[in-house]
Amino acid sequence: MIILNTQGVVLRTIKYNDNDLILTIFSRKYGKASVLAKGAQRQRSRFLPVSQIFSYNNYVLKKQKDMFTLSQGESIKSFYNISQDLESYAYTSFIAKLVENNIVEGQTNNRLFELFVKTLFLFSEQVEDKMFLLDIFLLKFIDYMGYRPDLSNCVSCGKKFPSYSYFSLEKGGVICGNCSDFEKNFVKLDKTTIELMQYILNNDIIDCNKAKVSPILVKELFFLLKRYLVAHFENVNFLPLDLLK
Repeated sequence: MIILNTQGVVLRTIKYNDNDLILTIFSRKYGKASVLAKGAQRQRSRFLPVSQIFSYNNYVLKKQKDMFTLSQGESIKSFYNISQDLESYAYTSFIAKLVENNIVEGQTNNRLFELFVKTLFLFSEQVEDKMFLLDIFLLKFIDYMGYRPDLSNCVSCGKKFPSYSYFSLEKGGVICGNCSDFEKNFVKLDKTTIELMQYILNNDIIDCNKAKVSPILVKELFFLLKRYLVAHFENVNFLPLDLLK
């Protein structure tokens, strides 16, 4: 039997029977984990608070065969008020599904775990620009999953980027005007957008969220990140964002 003490966030819940739930948890020490929470659907269950979607908790998990069983749980932060705001809930649902589809059981990613928890915290507050916060998360998610974009020089010829550039979705970096003639899948970007991306990559999400950014830049960056995600990640589900519209 394996006993795991870890922090974790609930990404998804499934009814197992009349009383039990199966939780999909993003854990700090184990990555993605499927956890059987016995009796969690009962109104007075001690596991009820630590089985709620998006809740951030301390867990003691026991593993037998292929699944963990929840042994103990203690709430750190419920993030309950995310569900009270439609826009925050839609963005957070999209993020949670993106994380679930791309993390692996038994494989830790502490930087992504910290980013995810901080993002939940910010969405649980009264964020002024939720779409910009989504942009920040997505760019850092791409970085922490191993696809950090190269924004310093043209990824084809090495030339320092001019006042405007193009971004190669296939090569994952900026390309100059000359090299864009040989690219099939690229997005034209303003220099200011590239500088914003560099700022986000080099600073903590809490600090980035304080920046005041024009809606035009926010939308341009999201357009790029959306296409970049589709180009490099499988099972990217934009349905929560489409429903928001």
